[in-house]
Amino acid sequence: MSIIVQKFGGTSVGSTDRMKRVAGYIVKEKEKGNDVVVVVSAMANTTDTLVKLAEELSDVPSKREMDMLLATGEQVTISLLTMALRNKGLEAVSLTGRQAGIQTDAVFGNAKITSIDTGRVKEELSNGRIVVVAGFQGVTDEGELTTLGRGGSDTSAAALASALNAERCDIYTDVDGVYTSDPRMVPRAAKIEGLSYNDMLRFSTMGANVLHPRAIKHAREHNVPIIVRSSLREGRGTLISDKVERNEAIVGVAFQEDISVLTIHGCDGGESLILYDLDSHHIETERIKHRQELTLIIKDHDAPAVKKIVSQYNQAYSHVEIRDDLSKVCVIGSIHSSGEVKEKVTNVFHDYHISKVSVWESSVGLSAIVDRSDVLKAARILHMHFGLDYVESKRAIL
Repeated sequence: MSIIVQKFGGTSVGSTDRMKRVAGYIVKEKEKGNDVVVVVSAMANTTDTLVKLAEELSDVPSKREMDMLLATGEQVTISLLTMALRNKGLEAVSLTGRQAGIQTDAVFGNAKITSIDTGRVKEELSNGRIVVVAGFQGVTDEGELTTLGRGGSDTSAAALASALNAERCDIYTDVDGVYTSDPRMVPRAAKIEGLSYNDMLRFSTMGANVLHPRAIKHAREHNVPIIVRSSLREGRGTLISDKVERNEAIVGVAFQEDISVLTIHGCDGGESLILYDLDSHHIETERIKHRQELTLIIKDHDAPAVKKIVSQYNQAYSHVEIRDDLSKVCVIGSIHSSGEVKEKVTNVFHDYHISKVSVWESSVGLSAIVDRSDVLKAARILHMHFGLDYVESKRAIL
């Protein structure tokens, strides 16, 4: 008997009708003779509602109390979904992150999973129950409740699948797989049938919101296949596995609309303390060092925390500049040329009158910072010029 982990996002469990539909997917997997562990997010819009309530009461809410507040969203979902399963005559039990044995470090609001004690989950499975776990949350060694940051439920699911030696981890969302770009914004994006862990990590690191990078790293470390599929309609989805091979050098175009670019001038080695502090807070940044300038590319929602950290080390640099009207677009793939892709992107931007702030190549592809008003135009044009527009399904060799 195999263990299958299924994760359902906020849209998938956004109403009681959708929960009934989700319960049907879980029943089908159980009827195949598998043990099933389900990880869920808070119902759609719940987290935003809770954040607004906190902001009405406090200008700067405590991160610890925010974790206590936000973790309640998933607890609502696990109890309701468990009720739906039991109503179908199935044995099911809901567990919080703590009850499921998920241990984290103490970075409130953006904690990392350090270990998972699978004893309780395995005990419930051995008694024939479906286990419904609250994603996005865990507990420190000191007993403090923590949340895992954006995409945290994906990470919970992949980490549990790895710890349980699951046969696979199914990520159910509102799209039917991974596309060469966001199909809601790039109309001719094509669905990809399969990606390696490394290619999926490139997508996620460079801005695609399908899976969080931490989730992919957990799955890759323990070689647990992931299938990204839709909870709203049937379909094969996209397989993410080490058995997937591809022939294309360029696999997609990703973009992040809401980024800030912070440039620290006059730093001569003293920036190491800043970078250490950012890492200790698990703040994701892309970094470009040029002589005595350090540029940090960050998500808008991380900007206040980054500014606060940087200001604490003002003796290590001369001054800081920040722009919050920019976006990032990325051509993802294995780039082995010496400047060929960079030159092509620069020429395309020139021909289509897209103003760029900077363009650079890295191990995961090519990135460009552009004005926020140009990002969708840039993504669509690059998608076309690199031959990614939909003609027929992008097939991987499985």
